[in-house]
Amino acid sequence: MQVIQLLGSTMGLAFVAGINLYATVLSVGLGIRFGLITLPLDLAGLSILAHPYVLTIAAIIYVAEFFADKIPWVDTVWDSVHTFIRPLGAAILGIAAIGNLHPAMEVATFLLCGGVALSTHSTKAGTRLAANHSPEPFSNIGLSILEDLIAIGGTWVALTHPLLMIGIVLTFLIIFALVAPRIFRMLRIQFTALLAFFRMRFGSREATLFDKTPNEYSENLPKDIASKAEGFCIRCASGKGIESGRNYLGFICLLDESLFFITRKRFRVRRFDIDMSEVDELKFERKLLLDCLIFFRGEKKMHLYLFKNWQKRGEKIVGILKMLRQKKAKPGAEEMGRQAVPK
Repeated sequence: MQVIQLLGSTMGLAFVAGINLYATVLSVGLGIRFGLITLPLDLAGLSILAHPYVLTIAAIIYVAEFFADKIPWVDTVWDSVHTFIRPLGAAILGIAAIGNLHPAMEVATFLLCGGVALSTHSTKAGTRLAANHSPEPFSNIGLSILEDLIAIGGTWVALTHPLLMIGIVLTFLIIFALVAPRIFRMLRIQFTALLAFFRMRFGSREATLFDKTPNEYSENLPKDIASKAEGFCIRCASGKGIESGRNYLGFICLLDESLFFITRKRFRVRRFDIDMSEVDELKFERKLLLDCLIFFRGEKKMHLYLFKNWQKRGEKIVGILKMLRQKKAKPGAEEMGRQAVPK
């Protein structure tokens, strides 16, 4: 029973550290320092968190995270930076908690706590990425406050009710295993967007509407596509309304007046055509990390997310697509439009 309680406490701390590492350190450290938390002998190693140096640094970074976590897209950048920091910090907390044990136990604890923290961090980052696509900022503020409360409350539960906490963690891990593919697709897009953002600022400035495509797409795309085709082939990610599903990394291509999105899904390359004759309107929205191209078709919308580029390719391809839409307008649509205009 003692081993299970120790496991529940260490896993619980790793669970909340993956959400907010600095709030976790502050909660434990301040609780110990002011006598609100009495550590059992098995967790005596956590008393180091009450040291003034540890508390000061954790407080400073927590204040920075408190504000960064409530600003759309800034929170996504912050989460990206902490993809390695939170799991590593949680693993170190686990090692500090159990003290000096057999090296094999220390390695196992390090891996277990790091893995649990990576799971909660990934869930948080994926949730934030989804929330950032909403037009209002209040969801970010609400999620940030909720995450702080979970981190602080979860710390108390982990140290005072370890058996309850181990049940919560195991339940979360089962659910996470079911949704992990979607979350990791979102995180992959997030990292790709960050790389594109930095390349736009500091990288090469080659002007092109044809991104390099993987060899696996060769059956669906002509060789040396940039020299033989008119149109564009730009790396992007699928959003709401795209037939492939959300958060698939691929390319939006216009070749020989055929527009399609191509991606890899379930270990196969898939092509999803977009009929411009059925598109009523196009809209382009610039955002911090990802620009959004929206196709309106009746009451339905299809979203594609474009990665940042210094030459503002989003506006260029919108102009190309609008001309194509006019060219492919349904027969009689132009005449009906003229009849609708009052004389």
